Amino acid sequence: MKKIVVLLISTIVLACNTTTEEPNTLIDYIPKDAQVIIKINDLEQTKNMLRDNDFFKKNKNLDLFNYFKTLPILNQVDQSSGLLCFSPIGKNDFEYTYISTYDPMIINKDSLDQKTIENINYSNKIIHKITSGNDTFFATKQDSLLIASSSQILIENAIRQQENKIPVSDDLMKAYEVSDAKNPVAVIANGKQLQEIHNSLIPNQDLIALSNFSGWISVDAKLDQNALYIDGIAIEKDSLSTTIGIFDNTTAQENRIASITPITANGFVSFTYDDFYTLKKNLALAQEREIENIPDDLDELFSGISEIGMIFLENDDALTFTSLAPENTLEQLAGSPSGSYRDINIFSYEENTTFSGLLKPLIPEFEAKYYFSYENQIVFGSSKNTLQTIIANILNKTVLQEQPYYAKTLEKLSDESSILIVGTVKYLKEYISSNIEESQQKQWSETKTKGYQIGALQLIKESNFAHIHGVIQKDITKGSATSVTQTTSTTLENKILNRPILVKNHRTKGMDIAVQDVDNNLYLISDKGVIFWKKQINGAIMGDIQQIDIYKNGRYQLLFNTENTLYLVDRDGKDVTSYPKKFEKTITHPISLFDYDKNKRYRIVVTQGNKVSMLDAEGNVVSGFGFDGTETNIILPPKHIRIGSKDYILISEENGKINILDRLGRTRVDVKQSIDFSKNQWQQYQNKFTSTAKDGKLIQIQSDGSVNITDKELDPNATLVSTNKTLVTFSENKLTIKENTLELDYGVYTKPQIFYINNKIYVAITDKQSKKVYLYDSNAELFPNFPVYGNSIISLGNMDKDPNLEFAVQGEDNSILIYQIN
Repeated sequence: MKKIVVLLISTIVLACNTTTEEPNTLIDYIPKDAQVIIKINDLEQTKNMLRDNDFFKKNKNLDLFNYFKTLPILNQVDQSSGLLCFSPIGKNDFEYTYISTYDPMIINKDSLDQKTIENINYSNKIIHKITSGNDTFFATKQDSLLIASSSQILIENAIRQQENKIPVSDDLMKAYEVSDAKNPVAVIANGKQLQEIHNSLIPNQDLIALSNFSGWISVDAKLDQNALYIDGIAIEKDSLSTTIGIFDNTTAQENRIASITPITANGFVSFTYDDFYTLKKNLALAQEREIENIPDDLDELFSGISEIGMIFLENDDALTFTSLAPENTLEQLAGSPSGSYRDINIFSYEENTTFSGLLKPLIPEFEAKYYFSYENQIVFGSSKNTLQTIIANILNKTVLQEQPYYAKTLEKLSDESSILIVGTVKYLKEYISSNIEESQQKQWSETKTKGYQIGALQLIKESNFAHIHGVIQKDITKGSATSVTQTTSTTLENKILNRPILVKNHRTKGMDIAVQDVDNNLYLISDKGVIFWKKQINGAIMGDIQQIDIYKNGRYQLLFNTENTLYLVDRDGKDVTSYPKKFEKTITHPISLFDYDKNKRYRIVVTQGNKVSMLDAEGNVVSGFGFDGTETNIILPPKHIRIGSKDYILISEENGKINILDRLGRTRVDVKQSIDFSKNQWQQYQNKFTSTAKDGKLIQIQSDGSVNITDKELDPNATLVSTNKTLVTFSENKLTIKENTLELDYGVYTKPQIFYINNKIYVAITDKQSKKVYLYDSNAELFPNFPVYGNSIISLGNMDKDPNLEFAVQGEDNSILIYQIN
């Protein structure tokens, strides 16, 4: 059922080129094998609607649109109305037949002799082969009607059809007559053939779920500048079971699945009913078995449910129930406790009866291993990570129901649907571009869809038909707020030791996550939350994992140290040749990594007490660095700062001495004043070396060695970070960004962080007590929808190459969360 999202929304796209009614005699000439009929009531008005529509204007070069634009019969006919019918010819191919009031101009030569006409005799009738330029079609006159086609065979079939007086089926007649004659265009499609229609247009994906969907479908298509609406009916075939027939004699209920669907999901499908026993009888018919052969052990459970749905996440799906009495439903499920996430209990479900076996064809095969309950919703997943992602988005209010564009899209639809399908335009675009013929994949992948968020389609079952309503529209809300959504989570076997760090992935050009657990396993995790590998390390990693390109070929390795080992690990988790490097004497600080000229001539600085060693990328000692050590122990990792064209290496000693060196280890700046250092690393701010003293006062050293001390009323435990133009401090509960000071709730905060990405400043800080992550801009304005849940400092970057940034943060003791800032 997942891919029904695509068809019935792609039907919306195709509906733009549809048709509606004409004199009743036209229908008598519709080819008996026609699968799609475009009923054109006003050809000029239809063309005008397409010309004015934003989506069509932006994508007018798509082959699909050009096909209709250049169709020779539509360009030559002078009639405003007609039927454009499509019949399958061979595999994945269609030929058209056009039926309208007879127009003699079609079979007359033009004054410039650009049209050639050849007459063919067939069954006492004349078939005209008309060639104009590179276009050829066939036409004949039947009574007062023109029958034209791209295929001579279809013209011959039309002649035989009238000779044999083959009647039009009742359900096609009903679908034809129900379309609005005042609407410029309508689409009539054979619901029994939806699967074949889809597979012809998108041949690389077989949508089995569309098999035998309904009888004939008739929808009026209405386009305005920024939207497409369809309204019509799907007729149920009395002679055979159909998908819409599953809802016979049931009453549509309110669809509530959007209240738990993350905005990053590809979409959802929702089914509602008021009487489960009736639904079960219909399912038995659809499954071609007697109702007595369907197990009844779930009857009581489903009798207390009004809605069944599927949420389609990027990497997994979730099954959902809307319960009329949640306590009773949970009692029926009788799951075993399996932990909790953000104070919501998760249960394991171990019953042998599968939901998909009972609910086929509505629900595909699905492994319901775990579930949780939230208000009146029960959500099942095949993994805890899937459930944790949904829980996080519910609590963060980053679900579809909370989004203005969702409410705007659905305001023209009913609140109650037998079937409601919602899909993102982004997913639809990816689905089509991946599965259409190879020659058209590039143009579909480049389709311009900016502003189009979702499409929605609903069916409301009546006696022997279903109402159909659908919409795709552009979100034209000005200045819509930023949102932040948890896209996935990953749970490790053990507790996390160090915070997750984003690292470059040279293969995807995006970013992955590196993190270590308390058993000293190092993990590399994808932007989708998939663990690539884990590797045993001989101790706790000191500081942040860094990256170098040792071979200067664009492939990056992970560089880090423990107390006695320097590691360099490649993309596949393997040690680079000549690594790891063992050290007899304890390494006392995280390594410092310098790349003076950004030319990948790396320098790795290892600190051991009062000694420093400078290594090259291969781990060899750099002989030209003359600084061997200090009088007393070094209290901070050496720091490289570049001001103008000069490099400075800063090394702070326990005795209060600051050594400021050049690249060769010689003294570059002589600072005579002793400093009572804090734990804050040296920063470059206002082209000065900037930090704080133990008493909280701001210290700035100029390049001539002079020291300026400023009392900014900072606490002795205050933390500081900066760029050259932006200073950020955190003291007690006061966060200051530039000159703007914010008072935060009292808590246990991490040090603030500055990220400079795409010429924009981001300032992050986390309250580990309340587990809240805050993100501010350079003017100390909190980004919309923050704070969000998190339990460490964050790592921010662009993980997947789209325009949105992502960040990784620790969640629970053993989980990593990935958020996307939209």
